[in-house]
Amino acid sequence: MDVSSKWRSVALGYPWLWNEIVIDCGDWSNMPRLVEHAHLHLGRSGNLPISIRTSGMIHPSSQSPTDTNAIQQLVTPYAPRIRHITLAFPLDWMNNFLRNTATIEEVQSLESIRLVYHPTEGSGQLVDNNLFTHAPNLRKVELEFASGGWRYLSPNTVHLPWSQIEELNLVDIVASPSYLQSILVQCRNLQKCTLSIIKVAEEIPNHFHYFFFHPPQLNHVYLSSIKHLTLYNPMDFDYIKYLAGLRIHFPSLEHLSVITGGEPRNGKNWSHYQFMQLITENSVQLRSVSTPAFIDEADIESIIGEVPSLVELDVSQGSSISETTVRLMLRGYLAAQLEVLKCAVAPELLSDFLDMVESRFVPRKSQAKYRGFKKLVIRCPKDSDGYREVRERIEELQDCGRDITIVDAAILSC
Repeated sequence: MDVSSKWRSVALGYPWLWNEIVIDCGDWSNMPRLVEHAHLHLGRSGNLPISIRTSGMIHPSSQSPTDTNAIQQLVTPYAPRIRHITLAFPLDWMNNFLRNTATIEEVQSLESIRLVYHPTEGSGQLVDNNLFTHAPNLRKVELEFASGGWRYLSPNTVHLPWSQIEELNLVDIVASPSYLQSILVQCRNLQKCTLSIIKVAEEIPNHFHYFFFHPPQLNHVYLSSIKHLTLYNPMDFDYIKYLAGLRIHFPSLEHLSVITGGEPRNGKNWSHYQFMQLITENSVQLRSVSTPAFIDEADIESIIGEVPSLVELDVSQGSSISETTVRLMLRGYLAAQLEVLKCAVAPELLSDFLDMVESRFVPRKSQAKYRGFKKLVIRCPKDSDGYREVRERIEELQDCGRDITIVDAAILSC
């Protein structure tokens, strides 16, 4: 498409078009040219705060350049203006950048940082990171190891202004119990947190035997600022044992997400025992629960029944909600406060489910605040007779302003 010189001039002179850039680095074999193009792009952003996000293949090419200074060349010229940055690079490149770049004194605009470490042959541990210690506006930090395995943070590896961090996500990044606890204790304003689960927390110091000859006894710590907790648990380990080893508690927890790995029906099942133990031990009133795990209909009903404070529930990868659960919800015995529901519904239950949505009884004590379902995501097979029978009814509800989304599921376990 041809663009007139006038409009081209307008576009090039409009800095808001140029202060964000996404760089797909591929196998990282063409980094010098990509960095050059990034400078050309960001050079037109004026004095605006900028966002940089990179991505790349899990395994870098054997033809990747041996000069691993590309990250420094990309980031350093714009450090004072970077607001959001995602760096996804091979681990040895990232270590070289963090090891050889002096502390960046002027990162006044930086609000969020995400470091994604890609594995390389013979790549070792994560090196000390002092780079962003002077970032007065930094609020969100995410560290991720992109391999399906784990990387361990050695003690005192990451140095950040922890007291101001509001969101911390550790994805396939784990640390010794004492080091992780020390980080979390410093995060006095932490509201959202993702922890990666390994087999048993007490076993972590074995990986640090050259640091910990006698692992210290930990005190119980109550993290009252954390409202949102995500447990990243791709191997379906016992997260209750893991948290017990860390000796951390979440007395103010409102939102819980349990992330499992693999396909929901490939052994990634919901552990209702662990879930109930977590909320019981912490004495919390959860407002939302979500998981991609496969949950059977009995556990779905148990969640709804045993956590009456729920406002939002996402069990869309689980079994169909049962006829009994639909009936109890219709009569107001379950989920009196539920406003957002994402679940599977068997075709033969769709009509009854919609009756429940439209006509459910609301207990008197909830009538003052409850206004019905605000959002529904229904997973069901669209090629079924049950769906075809209610399709027009769903469309009418949507036309009346109901936020209802139908996600097709060719095979549905009932």
